Amino acid sequence: MFPPTVVWLLTAALTCLSAAAIPQSVDSSAQRGALRMDLDTIARQFRVAYRVPETASGEVVVRCSWAPAGSDEWRPARVRPWVSQTALELLDEAEWRRWVLEGRIVELRAAGLERFVVFDPYPEAQIDGRVDVDFRVRVETPDGIELSSEQTRLQADNSDVVYLEDWSRVLQRDALADAPVPEDRKWQFRTDLAPEEASLGNGLRGQSPADLPLPKLTYPLDLTGWYAIFVCTPARWGVEMRLTGDERADLLGSDFPRQEFLWRWAPLDRQHLVIGQGQSYTGYAGAAIDYVKLVPLTEAQVAELEAPLAGKRDKVIAGYWEPYSWAFGRRVTETLQHREPLAAFAEARMDIVDTQVGRFGDTVVYESRHTDQLLYSTIGDPIGPIAQPKTDNVGLMQQHTNTLDATLRYARELGLTCHANWGATCCYPGTPLESGFSKAHPEWRRGSALRYEVPEVREYMLRLWRETLEIGAPGLSIDFCRYPEGIDTAETCTGFLRDLRQLADEFEPERGAHIPILIRFPARGVRLNEVFDYRTWVKEGLVDYLCPSNIQARHLHFDIAEYRKATRGTRCKLLPVVDGLGWALDFPGPFLRRVEELYQAGADGIYVYQADGRILTKPMYRRMLALLGSRAAVARWWAAEDRLNGEWSKGLYLSRPNEYPGWHGWERLRVWTEGLEPGPLELYLDGALVNRCEGPPYLLGTEEYASDGVIPPGEHELRVRAQDGEGWLERTFKIVGAG
Repeated sequence: MFPPTVVWLLTAALTCLSAAAIPQSVDSSAQRGALRMDLDTIARQFRVAYRVPETASGEVVVRCSWAPAGSDEWRPARVRPWVSQTALELLDEAEWRRWVLEGRIVELRAAGLERFVVFDPYPEAQIDGRVDVDFRVRVETPDGIELSSEQTRLQADNSDVVYLEDWSRVLQRDALADAPVPEDRKWQFRTDLAPEEASLGNGLRGQSPADLPLPKLTYPLDLTGWYAIFVCTPARWGVEMRLTGDERADLLGSDFPRQEFLWRWAPLDRQHLVIGQGQSYTGYAGAAIDYVKLVPLTEAQVAELEAPLAGKRDKVIAGYWEPYSWAFGRRVTETLQHREPLAAFAEARMDIVDTQVGRFGDTVVYESRHTDQLLYSTIGDPIGPIAQPKTDNVGLMQQHTNTLDATLRYARELGLTCHANWGATCCYPGTPLESGFSKAHPEWRRGSALRYEVPEVREYMLRLWRETLEIGAPGLSIDFCRYPEGIDTAETCTGFLRDLRQLADEFEPERGAHIPILIRFPARGVRLNEVFDYRTWVKEGLVDYLCPSNIQARHLHFDIAEYRKATRGTRCKLLPVVDGLGWALDFPGPFLRRVEELYQAGADGIYVYQADGRILTKPMYRRMLALLGSRAAVARWWAAEDRLNGEWSKGLYLSRPNEYPGWHGWERLRVWTEGLEPGPLELYLDGALVNRCEGPPYLLGTEEYASDGVIPPGEHELRVRAQDGEGWLERTFKIVGAG
């Protein structure tokens, strides 16, 4: 039986079982056969324990199958090994397909160990809500020689679970068609899909013209009480989903075929389910869903799911929010829409929403009258193979709404503190983002950055700061990591901050409150860190939140001792940056490991850069970020991870490159180990040893700039070796360098 304190982690990750919810009728001993099993009464999946023979070699193949009880009609079981959520986040799709579609798992260095598989009986092994099957685990050598075979009987009554599979039951039946074309703006309920695409061959699909949405669909419900809501979509398809009582929708999607995940838990009294399509920078996107699973919860189960957030909040959490990027995938034409992402920030328990209004020298994303608003088409960062995506959405948002005013208003209503955030400078010369100020004065630029040593530049910046204060910003923020090149000397930077502090103080009498200033700046080792004299800032009381940071995917584990020394005994809070971007630390393990390190080192809280990239995507990310405000909650999470690590299947996993086609110089390839005690790890590229790490974090090369060329362009073979007791666990991967 598993410790109750782990339940929320386990069910949220869908890799573990909710022992606190195991009913008396479920046998978790070995009485039914040679195998032991437990039933997760929230996910309604089985965990089956088996023993790998002592005679096994370094690698064994585990084949799992099931048959109706008493029959000999064996078929592959939908299983996965007992691994963490981090492992599932880093998993290769080919491996997932072997698990779920073939019932085949490879275990490494497991001789004599008890291992576990998680078996999902739905729908093949579940008839009319009941499971009564024989389950077999066969352990083989890699060439197919049987080493052991065990089986047991699995039984469960899941008839209280509601499955939404028949999408023809939506209220808007006239919005469905048998063979629609996009111009029809109709959905299709298909019943001819392959097993790997849909659980029962059923699925809802929708496609429309890019500039016209499909009608939203409502699936009627008549349920009372709390339910856990699980979702399964075709791989890499998305669908927007909310309950009729919600004020915002989530864009949900499975990473792999037949992957079910926990969306949320909620009371469903007088609620219906609303389904729609998502949007991208080019317009409305295709949508698809396989099924939704609704599992009734007892009061005790709800309490266990919410227990990880209990306790004192003793850390300050700031999250960067970029309406510009959000609008790439959203057609924002109504002011009330700005409340939706902020509601997600509140759900993630952010204290400070650091909302971007612009970068000095570019067109801005707020209702400015002192510089150019971004009112028309714009360009963004690469998305997959698209090097320079374009969109009109950001301009539409500025044409139809007051972004900063709306953000301030809804943040207050939701209990969030909003800072007006300026990127230090980037003029984007020659693009739609360049402001008239930059165009008119190229002599005041250094490359693409405005020069802070120029008095007219500082006056321009302070005029825009004043405007954000006049709109009502309760706090100010400047991001010297976007981009630091505008600063020439420490004296220039400190002088500007003195002027900014004086400006903020000017507004304090009428506000009746102190106006805090937050500074994100390059940490030790990061480029141009030497021109940011943070000690003087703190000593003179110029800043209230000090946020040393990395830039790009380097220097993610900088030492905070010098910053802790500078802020100790002052009113300035130290909030080191933990980067939430896709190319930084993976969720949840590497990210929360870094948070734990920073809390042990004395940080007052955390600044999550590009927090919206996590908060507005997977619900699991929001649940993990919600832990950060409590030192005890983060410690409990890691205590659970440490307890379970010895049970998880041993594995080596790679982080993924951020852009097509592979690893760029500013990225770092990182390794996550599982089922092993932290220890030495070696990385070989094309047969040559690149480096040896004595403990985590594990990465190819270093976090310094010198490792920017560690992965040359082209295809390469990466061999990873991690010490495992007296031996080594090894895996070989194919990787690509993008140059």
